[in-house]
Amino acid sequence: MRHLNCSVVFNKQKDQVLFCKRAKEPFKGLYNFVGGKVEPDERSFDAAYRELLEETGIGKDKICLYRLMDLTYYEQDYVLEIYVGQLQSDDVQLREEVNPLEWLPLTEDFTDSDRFAGDQNIAHIIKVALKFPLEQKIAGRTAEIDRRFCSVGIDGCKGGWVAAVIYRGELRLYKFASFAEIAEKQFKKQPFDACLVDMVIGLQGNDEQIRPDAMAREILKGRRGAPSTVFPAPCRKAVYGKTKEERLQANVEVLHKKISSQADAIIPKMREVDEFLQAMPSYKNKILESHPEVCFARLNGQVLSSSKHEKEGIRERVAVIAEYLPQITENQIAEKAGQMNCSKDDITDSVCLAIVANMLAQGKTETIPARPMTDDTGLLMQMVIPKEA
Repeated sequence: MRHLNCSVVFNKQKDQVLFCKRAKEPFKGLYNFVGGKVEPDERSFDAAYRELLEETGIGKDKICLYRLMDLTYYEQDYVLEIYVGQLQSDDVQLREEVNPLEWLPLTEDFTDSDRFAGDQNIAHIIKVALKFPLEQKIAGRTAEIDRRFCSVGIDGCKGGWVAAVIYRGELRLYKFASFAEIAEKQFKKQPFDACLVDMVIGLQGNDEQIRPDAMAREILKGRRGAPSTVFPAPCRKAVYGKTKEERLQANVEVLHKKISSQADAIIPKMREVDEFLQAMPSYKNKILESHPEVCFARLNGQVLSSSKHEKEGIRERVAVIAEYLPQITENQIAEKAGQMNCSKDDITDSVCLAIVANMLAQGKTETIPARPMTDDTGLLMQMVIPKEA
């Protein structure tokens, strides 16, 4: 099924809408929203911004687009993706491509089929668009996502790692088979300003070295499943144990406690990250540890009560993410998880960490503990999290 798009563009005062007057069929001579085709393999948001720039000269620095609705025309075999945005300044110079452009006031009769295209759909679309809280969302996004920085969030998943990259304000998602592959295919191509990973970094060599796990659990206190969400990390000797029995014996010997089943299950991922950092010292204490649940709690202003493995949990986390990346939807998360053969929570976790990494680049984060210790190899034993509001 083909995909087309159009954009409802309000002026800064939100009392006028931008229209083009169609120079050719369909709807020749009638007013319509600006838009065009989504090319094969082109992301929908990329297509919306591209068409808007080509037809009007309005770029991403002047407007932030939000996906408003989709209209599916089964008989005609296409989906019309509808976006909405509001100019952030008055000094926008329009550049016409083919169709003449006009600003029309909201007092117009948009149901007039002799002047407006779309068989009276335009009136309905504008009515819905006017209810979209553009100014509030733009303000929230501008306050947190700084387009100057390239920030990366990484989460382990089945068969590898999910990396969320925010660059120039746009989100990209990738899956890599190994941690080393992230560096080879992503970091070399696009150096990062800040990178956070949901994996243990900094492994205890004795019980006098302090990790942030207990402090993270305290932040999530009262949350259902909090103890299993932030489990005590095994010691370095245990992480490099060859068998489960070896690992258990090593942890009891060094830290005087057993290893939880959750921790033991991801020891291969811990070892993979540690081996990478030991082999690539330039990334030491630049790729940093964080924890998505603690970050979600700080971004949300309170601990999320739902499990990330449940439908309501994904919905709750997407709502938090959308305050910083408004274009993200549950459907997009689900679709991308299917394409990447990973869980939806792998994506929400990595995106959350990419947002916090952007905040780290802005100086809007803190660490737990505030004065972290280093392990025997010089790695900081800390978690980077947003500052408490």
